[in-house]
Amino acid sequence: MAQLFLLLILGLFNLQVWAEGQDLPSLGDSTSGIVSLEQERLIGQQFLRSIRARAPTLDDAILQDYLEHLIYRLASNSQLTDRRLEVVLIKNASLNAFAAPGGIVGIHHGLFFYGETEHEMSAILSHELAHLSQRHFARQLATGKKNTVISVAGLLAGIILAATAGGELGMAALAGSQAIGQNQALKYSRDREAEADRIGIYTLADAEMDPRAMAYMFERLQRASRYSSGNRIPEFLRTHPVTKSRIADSYNQTRNYPKETFPPSLDYQLMRARARAITVTNASEQAARFASKLHLGGEVQKTANQYGLVLTLTRELDFDTARMHIARLRKEYPLNIPFRIAEAQIYKAAQQPEIALDLLEESLELSINNYPLSVAYAETFLDARKPHAALEVLIPLSVNRPRDEYLWYLLAEAYGLANNIPGVHEARAEFFVLNGNFDQAIKQLGYALPLVRHNFQQSARIKQRMEDIWTLKDGS
Repeated sequence: MAQLFLLLILGLFNLQVWAEGQDLPSLGDSTSGIVSLEQERLIGQQFLRSIRARAPTLDDAILQDYLEHLIYRLASNSQLTDRRLEVVLIKNASLNAFAAPGGIVGIHHGLFFYGETEHEMSAILSHELAHLSQRHFARQLATGKKNTVISVAGLLAGIILAATAGGELGMAALAGSQAIGQNQALKYSRDREAEADRIGIYTLADAEMDPRAMAYMFERLQRASRYSSGNRIPEFLRTHPVTKSRIADSYNQTRNYPKETFPPSLDYQLMRARARAITVTNASEQAARFASKLHLGGEVQKTANQYGLVLTLTRELDFDTARMHIARLRKEYPLNIPFRIAEAQIYKAAQQPEIALDLLEESLELSINNYPLSVAYAETFLDARKPHAALEVLIPLSVNRPRDEYLWYLLAEAYGLANNIPGVHEARAEFFVLNGNFDQAIKQLGYALPLVRHNFQQSARIKQRMEDIWTLKDGS
């Protein structure tokens, strides 16, 4: 959605659905100048809280972990100087990805369905990282400041609408707005898109990935949109129009790179199968599709289809067949973490949490502090009604990942089962902070305070946290 994002930055509409009542600074007037990196980060955190509050996120530690590692691999080979990135995975089957100021990268899970290789997925992500590294947000503000005053509240509201409600509403808002210098805005947008393509290709090459994947992905998207119209056009294409010249430019840039054959990535194909298996409405039909493809394609694709079959069979409570397939996968890939978690989840779903816990504990001895394994371990402890053991896993995780809203959700549940009511309120407060609901966060801490009045250290910590949240609220 980068092109729509840039149009919004120029102030082409000021949507008040969310913006009303927000006391945010104005940027882009004659005195503000170019926004600093720290200002971008502040804006990005505001945006992320609003996205979390308004868009359904996909709380899946395996997919999240994969995307974080992939994006950090790309970022370490990009032109980004500030690599404090935050990845939000949105539960939406449409093709879309976006970058927001302050290192926020949003990805619809549907992107896994369109990118057939890890290189094609990486091409989209590298393009979005280029918008961040080239500071297109700040540069567009500098360009547009003579024409309009940009309200950050209106800006973020428009981005949120486009990211969560779909292209039709976003484009309708654009059409109904008072456009200032629209032709110039479109020109700047095309320029920024071309620059992001070019820098993204450099990133792919430096990350030892296929630089031609940008052109391949554009060709695939163009074919996907050829017979689409209206609401059926992929969201990404509404804001990233693919033209023949854009494809040609991508190919031209890579003509000096040697042609290489890249083997398929097992990790990526597993994530594609997982994204489909855990989000599909009819698990039985999807299981049949996976089963029909067990003997098609190469070994990597066959393995991915078998993994997807295990996940859908588990959802359908067909535990015996699921165990048969996961046993084959575990024999061939004994150290594969998604396979070990899938095996444990079969036993957990079959009401045999002790077996699941043994499997996960064994894996954690080999992969200490692994994020997906740790989350699965904590979830299984909760299912086994062992909240104190779950807390021993979750508390260190929350220290290392303080902005992981799902961890705070699990912590609140664990504290509740452990009958630690102050802990419930503190965990809920952090969850509400991450979703931008500061009033509810302060209220939760207010509930906790009288319960710990005889504990000076805990009471002081809660009071300090309340002050911190008030500061956040006043600055938002």
